[in-house]
Amino acid sequence: MERSLKLYMLLNVKTKYGEVQGVVSEGGYALFKGIPYAAPPVGELRWKKPEPPIPWEGVRICDEFGPACLQEAAHLKPGSFYGKEFFSGSDYPPKMSEDCLFLNIWTPARSADDKLPVKMWIHGGGVQNGYSFEKEFDGDAIARRGVILVTIGYRVNIFGFFAHPELTSESGHNASGNYGILDQIQALKWLRENIAAFGGDPDNITIFGQSGGGRSVQAICCSPLSKGLMKHAIVQSAGGISTAAGRLPREKVELQGIKFMEYIGCKNISQMRAIPGEELLNKFLDYMKEHSLGMSTFNISTDGYVLPLSLEDSIIQGVHADIDYMLGNTADEGRILGMLHPERMMASLRGWARLQLKQGKKPAHMYCFERKLPGDDAGAFHSAELWYIFGTLNRSWRPFTEADYKLSEQMIDYWTNFAKTGNPNGKGLVEWTPFTDDFPCSMKFSIEGNEMTDYSNNEKLKEFEDQLLNSQQ
Repeated sequence: MERSLKLYMLLNVKTKYGEVQGVVSEGGYALFKGIPYAAPPVGELRWKKPEPPIPWEGVRICDEFGPACLQEAAHLKPGSFYGKEFFSGSDYPPKMSEDCLFLNIWTPARSADDKLPVKMWIHGGGVQNGYSFEKEFDGDAIARRGVILVTIGYRVNIFGFFAHPELTSESGHNASGNYGILDQIQALKWLRENIAAFGGDPDNITIFGQSGGGRSVQAICCSPLSKGLMKHAIVQSAGGISTAAGRLPREKVELQGIKFMEYIGCKNISQMRAIPGEELLNKFLDYMKEHSLGMSTFNISTDGYVLPLSLEDSIIQGVHADIDYMLGNTADEGRILGMLHPERMMASLRGWARLQLKQGKKPAHMYCFERKLPGDDAGAFHSAELWYIFGTLNRSWRPFTEADYKLSEQMIDYWTNFAKTGNPNGKGLVEWTPFTDDFPCSMKFSIEGNEMTDYSNNEKLKEFEDQLLNSQQ
């Protein structure tokens, strides 16, 4: 069976940098694991913008995922909810390395002339952890609908978001930090150059991500460096006009960079670049714990290069890309994260949707995922929808029902339709209308039935929306 399948799929592809050979996925599609989209960001390339991949001779066999970026292993945290949810199993922790700029491609194309729509997934984890091949991610259900899925790794934590005045001075554009966002933009550039060879349409790329990946999507859309690289964007459980790390200026991150350099006893960046990656990670983790620091230490910042304005102000001033947007959240965002009011995130995203209209940009499609997952009382928690949009419920420990599988199929239809045309609607689906002033509604996803819902009567939501509105004045 596998031999006959190979006759009808692209398993050998010539990229600009060399030929790659994929494998057959579980669903019968061509799967290329661990393609380098940039040079290894190690040694002198640590804390520099990504360079193009190093070309290779012969055929590169792409049958193993590339390493995850160095990070704290979630399963080592006692009682970690997400450790059990997404990171447990015999294949965890994954192989990790500072050399982590790889992407994975699932393609249903049978020739390089197919010009299929492309979705590029940016994983979450607060830009501190996570990786491109977590067990909830898979491209088969998406490929079955005629869409190519690409998942990417990128630099996280101190490797991706460290800033320091010396780095700013040497950069050539008076900025430092946001290397992880530069990685993501480099992956988009790689796709523009190479995805046609995999049967994809370089002019129809959708970027989508959740949590830290959602903020990354917003950052890409707000960056002048990404102009023309994507056609649609999906921001899940993140972003808007009030983001998780807030308006974080480069200077504040640089100050932490100075303190960290002093903490580890280095006198300059050259000495810091000489420290092995694993050792640097451990020093970073010790520093964070000893000083009780949070996610705003080394995170997405207003660096003046990747982001001339903050994520929030880019949206408020309307300098972000005028493309198709899908924006949404889960009903119980804060239950696991310790946030008291999940309405805050919805208010932030609704604020973005209202500005789309005020600025004359395309109206956004909004959603709220309300399915309370079976198996415990975590509800529709932050990240709960991931099992559904990738069609991987069978990989979870949870006792999902037939209704859950049906909901998953519907959500994948909406997400892939959006990637095809910028409109999530399709045959057999409840009509999903965009958010407007006259009809400020979101698509509610639940096993009782999907429906357009106006959440405006939620008093707590209205309170947060008024706060955000007043803060802009």
